[in-house]
Amino acid sequence: KFLIALLIMLLAAPTAFAADQVKLIFNGREYKADITLKDGVSYIPAAALARIPGLEVGDEPIVPIRQLFESQGGEVSWDNDNWQVIVSWREKAGDFTADELVIKSSELLKEANSYKRKGNNTIEFEFEGIEDLKAMLNMPKMEVFLEGIFQYEPMAMYMKQTMKMPLDELGLSPEELEASGLAEEMVTEMVWFENAIYQKSPMSDQWVFQDLTEMKDLFNFDDLMQMTPQQSIELMNKAGVINVFGEDVEKDGREYFTIKNYIDADSFRSLMEEVLGKIDLASFMAAFGAQSEGAEDIGAQFEKVIEVILNNMAIDYYVDTLIDKETLLSDYMSIDLNMEIDVKQLIDAMAEMSEIDEDEKAEIPEGPMNLRLKMKGDYQLSDYGVELELPDLSNAISQEEYMQQLMGDMEATE
Repeated sequence: KFLIALLIMLLAAPTAFAADQVKLIFNGREYKADITLKDGVSYIPAAALARIPGLEVGDEPIVPIRQLFESQGGEVSWDNDNWQVIVSWREKAGDFTADELVIKSSELLKEANSYKRKGNNTIEFEFEGIEDLKAMLNMPKMEVFLEGIFQYEPMAMYMKQTMKMPLDELGLSPEELEASGLAEEMVTEMVWFENAIYQKSPMSDQWVFQDLTEMKDLFNFDDLMQMTPQQSIELMNKAGVINVFGEDVEKDGREYFTIKNYIDADSFRSLMEEVLGKIDLASFMAAFGAQSEGAEDIGAQFEKVIEVILNNMAIDYYVDTLIDKETLLSDYMSIDLNMEIDVKQLIDAMAEMSEIDEDEKAEIPEGPMNLRLKMKGDYQLSDYGVELELPDLSNAISQEEYMQQLMGDMEATE
């Protein structure tokens, strides 16, 4: 009986083992998901397909892979030797796969070395369970205009953001807005040039700079900016971000490919961890003026806050890029971002780090507390190879000088 049972197990094992190892190869790369095989049909959870932009999954929780993709113009085959379902869907247009086109367009952009960018954003905030904790008005929908110029080598950039204050929704007159220290248009400017960041805040003509020379070993921003297109694609693929073709578009008399991708919470977390892994946060904060005996503790607390945010965040981030069929340059981009953060977890973590007393802890509401952010934007890239033009920075003062100036102004008003 023992030998018969052992024989049955040995005969059954290859099939059972192989079934556990069924893989989905999507557009040439392994797609992480739990694939099940039943009666010769491969199935996948519908939720696992959320990372593929433009794919219509339907309402069923489990879907047959071949039927799903072939019904939407895809090609599906079965690799019996390696127990793999191989799917090609919106993978190629003309001579390029989606990834190859993104790489080629990025290479041409770096060859041009510089370009201008402008666009509009709408931003909305929604609060749940934290209204009483905010000493501020509910923020209405904000309209933001962005414009800037970017250069790869040597790395430099200028960005200007103009936010229009919605007076009607705020219930304020222009005079009341001005009295509160604000304006109908809030303009923020930033320059990154020669190892320094320059910033000019709303309602001020003063440029303030932070020297980054001593921070190059702490934050390899140049490395991230100078990453090759191939490295960038590999990083995105590693994080689970997928590029696929959308429908071709005609715009202003020119023909465009559409490249679509989607970033979910897991992909975003992976990308952020890759970036944050390049930063020595304690030294970074000390270099920005947190020089004190507690700088290391501040860095550790900041790391904890970032960890809590990343682990308690839901995100849906869709990006459509239009690439000119003739020049192969990315002329237009559209984004659609929805983000929700469990603020309760963040408040509890910060309360724990601050070692507040029991009375203060008791004031923290017990119910759910969530912050939701919605942002949509359309951008245009143009003037490739344009000569870099930066605003006049001759009156810029250091961060330390600016703080001394503020302290002097405060003492003068007392």
